[in-house]
Amino acid sequence: MNKLEVTLEIVTPLFLGGADPRGEPELRAPSFRGALRFWLRALLGGVLGNDPKRIFEEESKVFGSTKQASPVIVYVQANGNLRKKAFSLLLHNKPNVQVIGFNPGQKFKIYFTSHDKEALKRAQKALQLLCCLGGLGRRSRRGFGSLQIVEGDMAVKAQNPSMLADILGQCLRKMLPEKDAEMNSVPDFPTLHCQWSQVIVCKKEFQNWNEAIELVMKKAQKYRNAALGEAEPRQASPVHAHVTKLTSDKYALVLTTMLSEINPKLCSRANREKLAQFLSCFDGEIVWGFKEVPQKWPGGD
Repeated sequence: MNKLEVTLEIVTPLFLGGADPRGEPELRAPSFRGALRFWLRALLGGVLGNDPKRIFEEESKVFGSTKQASPVIVYVQANGNLRKKAFSLLLHNKPNVQVIGFNPGQKFKIYFTSHDKEALKRAQKALQLLCCLGGLGRRSRRGFGSLQIVEGDMAVKAQNPSMLADILGQCLRKMLPEKDAEMNSVPDFPTLHCQWSQVIVCKKEFQNWNEAIELVMKKAQKYRNAALGEAEPRQASPVHAHVTKLTSDKYALVLTTMLSEINPKLCSRANREKLAQFLSCFDGEIVWGFKEVPQKWPGGD
């Protein structure tokens, strides 16, 4: 049996629904499996191209499907009970709704076991992407639920945003092929393909995680448009905000954009330029992907 043990730190408040969605937050493996699937799919899309059937087959080899069990077992464990309290979901508006979440600064472990070495390697890559670019739980695309690997070879230890940009750039280049699969049309799903994705590390250092998330929310409100997500009809934002804790105890902001087909009902309302303005207002270094939002993306010319 092959095993992997990883220590994670909660960087921003983590809102994870438990067995009772309206009850207290719970640290549960199913929540992680869902997020890991998402990032593995994004990774496979960058390697295999816009081939949903093949990608699903490869994804199922790691996390299973209705027809086959997952060869990778995932479980999480904290030493004692993690502290919780109420946090504001909308830091740029006061007063606003508060939700109970796990406090930042706490650590827990995630474990993977598998007889399949290749499946375990892919699960590890998905975890790295989740902890470097994404988030877990409610409002994760706005920066909440950011996690960080803090021990071992996968730990991200950067003193400043410039160093973080170098680390993330190297990490992505190791995971993804030098030459992407051909993908001339808009992907069916979010993917880390260089033509349709972008990773930016903002140059600004933040004194705390609140500042980073508040900036994202203010800018999202300023450039509000269906291109940045919509509640009705439901359309998730293509931008994932992730907050990284630096070794200086300050914080950095990483923005990952993965463009894909959007709800046809929103095409006439999605303004490509609004997304471009939103991304450009963060003074940052592009470490992966497109330099400008592709004209072919819905909402463009």
